[in-house]
Amino acid sequence: MPVTFPVASHPANPVKDSQACKSIDNLLDWTWGTKGQGPFGGARKKKTEILQSSLSTGKEFTVDPASIRAQSNGFVHTVVNAYNQHHHLVLRPDDVWMTILSQFNFYVNAHSEDLRSSFVQHEGKKELTVTAGGDRYSVNFGTLAKEMTKEIDKNIVDKSLKDWILPNFSTTTDNDTVVCAVLMMATLKSYFDYKMCLMCGLPSVTLLGDKSDWESLIIRLDKLSSFGTEPAAFSKLLKPILRRFVDAFTRAESKAPQDTDFWGRICHYSSGGSGPSYLSGWITAFCPWDDKGKWMGPEISEGIGKGSDVVTFKSSKGPGDLGWRGLGDLPKVVLDDVPYSFIDFDDVPSGYCEVNVKLDDNGQEIDCMMVSGLMGSTVEGEKRDTLRPLPAWFMFVTETAKEPTL
Repeated sequence: MPVTFPVASHPANPVKDSQACKSIDNLLDWTWGTKGQGPFGGARKKKTEILQSSLSTGKEFTVDPASIRAQSNGFVHTVVNAYNQHHHLVLRPDDVWMTILSQFNFYVNAHSEDLRSSFVQHEGKKELTVTAGGDRYSVNFGTLAKEMTKEIDKNIVDKSLKDWILPNFSTTTDNDTVVCAVLMMATLKSYFDYKMCLMCGLPSVTLLGDKSDWESLIIRLDKLSSFGTEPAAFSKLLKPILRRFVDAFTRAESKAPQDTDFWGRICHYSSGGSGPSYLSGWITAFCPWDDKGKWMGPEISEGIGKGSDVVTFKSSKGPGDLGWRGLGDLPKVVLDDVPYSFIDFDDVPSGYCEVNVKLDDNGQEIDCMMVSGLMGSTVEGEKRDTLRPLPAWFMFVTETAKEPTL
């Protein structure tokens, strides 16, 4: 339980607004940039692109800029300023631990050869690589940093080091874990080079059939709405997707560029390491129910009347909302105001169905079962670099055949 206690008798003073950062660029420029540690020396050039930050979306703060003060040492300067200027002070164990790790980083890199045997068995530097689907604007670099610590762990002699560095206090957030993951990377940079390899998910897509086939598929969806609210919601989830399938034919006919942004959002997979892994993207529209028929899609707001047009969804929940710690930054996908959900990868439902069949073979009764659906992938192409879903069915005996009745 947190503890608060008075130290001095005087009241606290408000922090001066004049010291606030105006943008995410300011924070980086006024700290790292002024130390000459960037690739250009001195202040960081403005055209250097910030790809991602824990504090922003693009160049916009996700926190109030007026509350941010740039400090080259966020622990020491915060404490000193609070002390000298009479401000209340709030500290977490994570803050103290990060300060310790940043100092430890300087020591290790200054004595890297003396300490080599304490960390690694190899000579020189070894390149470690983590991969992810997407591009530099959609990938979660924090997740990649955490994945990199797993690669480091595989290549160091002290198997307790990763768990020692990464915090697990009651106050620890996912952002704290990412910060310490990068601190771990920096501490061991004399022994490793780090590479993050991004791969866009689909080199190409081929939609077989005619445009009219895909248009008729959309028409077929309308009947779903007659079976209840959940089937109507299923129809509503599918329509924005299938409209874009049809649009691909329209674009091809007019020689217009394809909507690669849509296809780039088909799925986002995030590994949970030894724990669960999660899936987002519009592919989850094809997983609205689990194998027991329980709804797994976005939360439905009941509509009035029948049809997918009267069904609405509540705001799509992300992994963080669902208690999936460490994955709060998985991209949320919305098409035509329709939100698409997140699912545990282990909860992806079966793509096939089963049904019992009683076979009477010339008087001999046999209990059988038929299984049918999409039951795999087919590898195609001269270079065996193409996949397509595999439809299949089976008929098989489930019990010992009974002798024919005379």
